[in-house]
Amino acid sequence: MTTFGFIVRRIIKEIGICNRLEHSKKASKLSQKLTANKVVLGALVWTETKKISELKDLYLELRNLTKKQEDIKIAQKNIIEKNNSLKSKVEKIESNSTKNIDQSHKEKGDLSLELSELKKQLQETEEECKKIRKQFIGPDADQENEKIEDLKSLYTKERQKLVQLRIDLQEKNYHIQKSDEKLRKILDVTKVEISENMNKFSKASKNVASHNAEIEAIESAKEKFYKDIGSFIIENLDKNDPNILSLKEKYKLSSRTHKHLIQSMDHHSVLAN
Repeated sequence: MTTFGFIVRRIIKEIGICNRLEHSKKASKLSQKLTANKVVLGALVWTETKKISELKDLYLELRNLTKKQEDIKIAQKNIIEKNNSLKSKVEKIESNSTKNIDQSHKEKGDLSLELSELKKQLQETEEECKKIRKQFIGPDADQENEKIEDLKSLYTKERQKLVQLRIDLQEKNYHIQKSDEKLRKILDVTKVEISENMNKFSKASKNVASHNAEIEAIESAKEKFYKDIGSFIIENLDKNDPNILSLKEKYKLSSRTHKHLIQSMDHHSVLAN
């Protein structure tokens, strides 16, 4: 706002026409802009203020904070890399576990089908044995001796087959039991491995969050020092300090823009009251 524009608005305000809220908002925005300009300027030039005696302490503070911030970022980067490695490890564990579980389920399924078939064969063989036995033992057994001997021989073979089927059945049950144990072991081991790695991941994530908070706190502290350096540079731009003149020339700095912003802010503040 120019001085002429301010005078006109003061006159209009005297007759009761003035949007005070709008002027208050503009004054606030200009104040924020002034602060932001100081921070930006301080961040731009701070590494070159070592030789300015009034800013030496601020320079040293910023150097220490920047070093500390970089150290935290390096530590954080290492933690993030480890976390990514842990995440990949968990995904691999889950993938391998899924494959092993699927394989165990398939093995058990195949064994169960074989067991079912064995039970069917066992039942059929038991019925066949009973049927053959009835033909040579019992009230209706009137076959010739030779026929009876053939039936006994056939009965013996079926009994042998029955014995073998029962052995096979026990073996299948044993393998199914082992398959169940294998599946439980896979699940238990997977649960433990994932739990251990997720605990590490969780702790590392908390460290990352803690580091983020530290970095933000340092950045906030640095901004205050940037602002103080920026304020000093702007306030002394028109003085003959060779170090400031060097910065003024290098970065094409001018106090005119800053003074105009302050003037506009002051005008709006007056009109807002």
